[in-house]
Amino acid sequence: MPSKTASPQNVLAARLAEWARTKPGADAYTELRYHGAECVPITLNYAQLHGAALMLAHQLRASTDPGDRVAILCAHGIDYVVAFLSCLYSNRVAVPLFPATGTRNHARIEGVLADARPALSLISATDRTTSALFGPALGHVLTLPADIAAAAVTDPVIDTVRADLAYLQYTSGSTRAPAGVEVTHANFAAALDQVWSAVPAVRHKPIVTWLPFFHDMGLVLALSLPLYSGVHGVTMAPAEFVKRPIRWLRACSEYGAGTTGGPNFGLALAVSATTPRERAGLDLSRLDALLNGAEPIRPDVLADFTATYAAHGFRNHAHTPGYGLAEATLPVTICRSEDDPVALRFDRTALARGMAVAAADGVPLVGCGGAAGQQVAVVHAGERIEVADGTVGEIWVAGPNVCAGYYGNPVATAERFGAALPGSAESWLRTGDLGFWYEGQLYIAGRLKDLIVIDGRNHFPADIETTVAACAPEVRPGHVTAFGHDDGHREEVVVVAELVTAETTAADELAALAHRIRITIATVHEVPPGAVVLVEPGRIPKTSSGKLRRGECRALYGSGRLPQLAAIGGELPQR
Repeated sequence: MPSKTASPQNVLAARLAEWARTKPGADAYTELRYHGAECVPITLNYAQLHGAALMLAHQLRASTDPGDRVAILCAHGIDYVVAFLSCLYSNRVAVPLFPATGTRNHARIEGVLADARPALSLISATDRTTSALFGPALGHVLTLPADIAAAAVTDPVIDTVRADLAYLQYTSGSTRAPAGVEVTHANFAAALDQVWSAVPAVRHKPIVTWLPFFHDMGLVLALSLPLYSGVHGVTMAPAEFVKRPIRWLRACSEYGAGTTGGPNFGLALAVSATTPRERAGLDLSRLDALLNGAEPIRPDVLADFTATYAAHGFRNHAHTPGYGLAEATLPVTICRSEDDPVALRFDRTALARGMAVAAADGVPLVGCGGAAGQQVAVVHAGERIEVADGTVGEIWVAGPNVCAGYYGNPVATAERFGAALPGSAESWLRTGDLGFWYEGQLYIAGRLKDLIVIDGRNHFPADIETTVAACAPEVRPGHVTAFGHDDGHREEVVVVAELVTAETTAADELAALAHRIRITIATVHEVPPGAVVLVEPGRIPKTSSGKLRRGECRALYGSGRLPQLAAIGGELPQR
C-alpha cells in the first residue's frame, strides 16, 4: 500500500503538500492564455494544485504499475504542471514531451515513444489529434478533465520513493539521436537545491517564464522551482512569446518577477521584435536574475538587452549566465546574480592551439560562473587528465545531480558516464563540451564533436558563425552553422546560412553575399571555406530547444539533400 506521507526524496511532492497545508489559498501557479490582445490568466492556489495532482495520481495508479513510464503530451500550462506532479505523487516515471505541431515534431515524438514505451500517455481535454497520430505507441491514453481546478480527492496519498527514477529527460539531440537521461528523485532534489542556493531571488519572489516544460531548463527552473520554493510561478506558452515577445517582459513587470530565464535568441527577439510604444510603462526593477544557458551566450545580445531595458528598471547584473545539460539534470555552473556578467575577448590563434589568451581584438566569450554545488573539471580528452586553468579541454562534471545514464542504452551510457580521473574517487560525466577556466569562471568554447581541424589548427564553429552574423545582416541571427566536411581529399570548412528573406533576392546578389561571407571568414580566421551555402529560412535543422543540429546539417550537405539558393566555393581570388 502507498504511504500516507512523502518520502524525503520525493521532495517536490513533499513541498507542495506542505504549502497546501500551510497556505492553501495562496496563488501557486498561473498560466497566461492569449486571445488576440487579451491576456486571460488561469490560476490555481496550492490547495487546488495539490488536489488536482492527487486526483490524477489516483487515476494513474488504477491504470499503471509503479515504475511504469507515463508520457506527458499535455498543452503547455496548468495541465502540464498537474500531469508532471501526478507522476511524482504516484511513483510513475514521467516522460516530458509536447503535443505534435508539425512533421519535424511528429518524427521526434515517434522516436521517443518507441524508445520509452510508455504504459500510458496524458493529454489535454482540447487535444483532438495526438491519439490519431500515434495510436498504440501511446499506450493507454488518459485525458485530463477540462476543469482541472475542480479536482478533489478524499484520500490524499503520495507514494513512497527510494532510488526510483523520477523522469526520463530526453535530450534535445544537437549532436545525436535523442536519448532518455535517467533522472532519479535524488538527482532532481539535488538540482533544485543547487539552483535554489545559487540564485537567491528564487526563494522569495515570483518566477515568470515562457520556457517549454519538456526541456530541462523549463522543467527545473520554470515548472518545478516555484513549487519547491513556495513562490508564485507564472508561465506562458513559448509560441505566445514568439508571436509577441513583449508579453514576456510585460508579465515580468505585472507579476513582479524576481527570476526569469531565456536563451540567447529570446533576448534578441525581446529587443528586435518589440517597439518603444510596447515597452512603455514596463517596470523590471524587481528582476534580480535573468538566467541564460544558451550555447553560446553572445555578449552583444546581453549588452543590447540592457541598453533597451535599462530605462525600464532592468539592471545589467541581473544577467545571470550559466552552463548546464540534461545529463546533469540541469545546473553545472551559474554566475552570481549580484555581479555584472563578464565578457572577455580571447586570441583566436591561441584558442586554436588550446590556450586561452586575452586579446583586445579576439573572439568574445561570456563567463558562465563557477560550480553550482558540484565538481567541475576541464580535462584533456585524449589523456584523460585535468588541465591547468587557461587550457581548453573537455568539461567533466561529478556530483549528486549527475544522472546514471541513458535509458536502455548501455553503449551510450558507457561513453558518457562513469569516467575516471587520476587521484579522484568520483565517477565523472563527460559532457562532450569544450571549455576552459579563466579567472574563476568557466568559458564554453564549443562541442568536442563539432570541432573543425584544418591543417592541424582547431576552429570552433560558434566563432565562425559569429563572424558570419557580423558581416552579413542579410542572414538570420542564430541561423548559421559551420562544420567540417571531408570531400575525399581534405577536411574543409563549410558554412550554411539562412537568409532573413529569399523572396526578392536576385541570383547575382546572392552570389555577392556568399562571396562576401567567404572573404570575411578567410580574412578573420585564416581559413578559406570550401563552400558557403545560402538557404531559405527554416532549412537549417535545429533541435526542439532551438540549438543548431550541425551534424544533421553536415549529413544533408554531404548527401546533396540540402536545398540551396546559392553556393560558392573553389579558389579565392588573389588579393
